[in-house]
Amino acid sequence: MAMSVIGACRSLALSTWLLSYCFVHLLCMDFTVAEKEEWYTAFVNITYHDPTSGTNRTEKSECGRYGEHSLKQDAWGLAVLPSPQDRLACDPATKFPVPTYAGRWVALIPIGNCTCRDKIRHAALHNASAVLIYNVGFGNDTSTMAHPGIEDIVAIMIPEPKGKEIASLIEKNLNVTIYITIGTRNLQKFVSRTSVVFVSISFIVLMIISLAWLVFYYIQRFRYANARDRNQSCHLNNRTFL
Repeated sequence: MAMSVIGACRSLALSTWLLSYCFVHLLCMDFTVAEKEEWYTAFVNITYHDPTSGTNRTEKSECGRYGEHSLKQDAWGLAVLPSPQDRLACDPATKFPVPTYAGRWVALIPIGNCTCRDKIRHAALHNASAVLIYNVGFGNDTSTMAHPGIEDIVAIMIPEPKGKEIASLIEKNLNVTIYITIGTRNLQKFVSRTSVVFVSISFIVLMIISLAWLVFYYIQRFRYANARDRNQSCHLNNRTFL
């Protein structure tokens, strides 16, 4: 009877350890797959006439990042800044001084004072072909903009240096044409803080259960050893008596 109890305890302890490992491993895999972000880079090509050299200049770089709700397609047009009265384009009445000869145009707006969604919506209301938001104050960093409800226009974020470069050319009264093309698809997986806490607590609980079974196992083993010693002692006493 004692041997069967000990064997059962040993099996339960081993099973609990294996269950702990498998359970935590599966939880980590599940949460990693469940929480992911898909985003696309964008190639930004700018073309303008350099009055100093008298030649057309073209620069292309994969510096943009499509918005979460943006159309994932190419776009192009003449770059246009919001009116000087509202460079941040936070007012629905913001004007965009689009030249009469420009058929398609792209709004160039700095980040700040209102959401990117508002800026994109205001430019879209003026029939912009695309919107470039440049990330002022964050250097070369870009992020995936969220603009739910504004999903029928190309909207990308570009780094601050590139945005200021284009804005500087426009302020010099140069016609800058922007071409946006789809870049690289990226899939980023991550584990949230809540998931990590949940997995940690689950692991601790399973460890406690496992340790409890181990303690129970050694108690039973100790009791069995004592009982065996008593039986042997009684057996020797009986033989001596006989």
